[in-house]
Amino acid sequence: MTAGENPNVTGLRAKTPTGARARDADQKRAGSRQLSLFELGTAEAIVAPVEVKTPPPVKPVAAKPALIRAGARLIDERPSRVLCADDMPAYSDDAHESVAAALEALPRAQLWFTYKDIQFFFGVSRATVARRLREGLVPGVRMAGSSVVEDAPVRRFDRGQLKWLLLALRHRPRQQAR
Repeated sequence: MTAGENPNVTGLRAKTPTGARARDADQKRAGSRQLSLFELGTAEAIVAPVEVKTPPPVKPVAAKPALIRAGARLIDERPSRVLCADDMPAYSDDAHESVAAALEALPRAQLWFTYKDIQFFFGVSRATVARRLREGLVPGVRMAGSSVVEDAPVRRFDRGQLKWLLLALRHRPRQQAR
């Protein structure tokens, strides 16, 4: 015997079975109720009736107003109006011609323009465009009092709106005779 061995062990252990034999032996020893594919008749006898309980009724909890506003956009319920081309100031014919030439240089396939596109093509910042919108110089924009109402998460301008925006950026309106 060598150091560290148990003195009560006198012989080699018997080889333990592996695979299907070991599984079957374990099931017999444990009294397992696991069914095989061919024991369908006994499965019906083993199934016990199940009692289904209904959950207690759930009472909705009113959310705090601050939580409601934090996650969702608020709907502006103030009376609003949509600006039209008749509301726009009068610009000179030269101004209209120069803006028409600038619009011809834009890609024909592009129908909508974002703040980023306007910055890329014309070098006009988002803040400047927002100021012109607030001044009421672009048709098709919904105004509530003196503020611009958001129409979508991303504002897009069509070519007609872009024309009036460029007119407002590049040229001063003709002064009306008093």
